[in-house]
Amino acid sequence: MTQPSFAFSPAVAAQRSEPHDSLDFFPTPPWATRAFIAHVAYPVLGVRTDDIVLEPACGEGHMAEPLREAYPLTIASDIHPYGYGEVFDFTEAGPNRGACDWIFTNPPFNRAVEFARMALSLARRGVALLVRTQWLHSGERDDLFREHAPFVIAYYVERVPMHRGEWKPRGSTATDYCWVCWKRGADPRPPLWIPPGQRKALTRPDDAARFAKPVAAPLFEAGA
Repeated sequence: MTQPSFAFSPAVAAQRSEPHDSLDFFPTPPWATRAFIAHVAYPVLGVRTDDIVLEPACGEGHMAEPLREAYPLTIASDIHPYGYGEVFDFTEAGPNRGACDWIFTNPPFNRAVEFARMALSLARRGVALLVRTQWLHSGERDDLFREHAPFVIAYYVERVPMHRGEWKPRGSTATDYCWVCWKRGADPRPPLWIPPGQRKALTRPDDAARFAKPVAAPLFEAGA
């Protein structure tokens, strides 16, 4: 198997909550997906470069594009037409639309359990969800974990800044995130850490141009 190549802000603190009907679009920083690939997907889950990966909450492609860098057969979809990927409601996906080896996604805040159950019913080899660490202790996931014990939980040592509606290359956060991973036929193993320094090591020079929304040029007074 070939290995794939590759300050605090209280405004986005751990108490983040969303209206029930919110689309909950908080893009994943590209470096965070690359860190997941390098330290979890490839060495721990054993994802092969020719596996089919589905990203069913793709938004504008902030996670799907880094996944494709390592896994070219990545399929992207979302319930909302963001201009990237197929448009359909993943929670209503049938087996023909959801057939894949793996499902990796940052699910909508209010539908994470629903996404987990659907993903576990569709993926042939396994599932990984990027969630707030507080989700591990919420009542809604009790039955899910009893029925489907995770294979491994992978915690980021450094914070992963996510902001509503856009990726901010210099953003900060007080919220902690982790990957909850299931692997078919594998017994649960102890949690692991995604080491520090990934933001610096895995942010690429062209990421801002590819993924960040353009900033309007300043207006200059006439004659300046």
